Amino acid sequence: MTRPPQEPAASGERSCPSTPASNATVFLGMITPAGRVAYVTPALPAEVAVAAAAEADVPVEARYRLAGPCVTSRCGFWTGDHCGLGERLVASYAQTVGEPEVELPRCAIRRTCRWFAEQGSAACAACAHVVTDAR
Repeated sequence: MTRPPQEPAASGERSCPSTPASNATVFLGMITPAGRVAYVTPALPAEVAVAAAAEADVPVEARYRLAGPCVTSRCGFWTGDHCGLGERLVASYAQTVGEPEVELPRCAIRRTCRWFAEQGSAACAACAHVVTDAR
């Protein structure tokens, strides 16, 4: 039985838009053949993607993007006061592509997203290019 996607427990909690399956609560999107994320809206439970990947016998993170609670200091990307991964992704995207896209993609977690809260709309442009492959 699948459970509905969970919102962060408290209003101050943030979601990580690139969570491993072991911590995921939300199925954020599918990885397209071009290597971009096609976002799923409205939010679906992470179990939907996990079950689909199990049937295909591939790591779930190779085909789907998952989101879950930001674990702050328990994450290797946590700097002590912000997400270093989100910061690096935005900087790298700006160097590679330039100005971010004006229109933000539809995203089920933007309201609670750690990257968006810290980096603004530039995080959304970079986010669509992130593939969390567990291979």
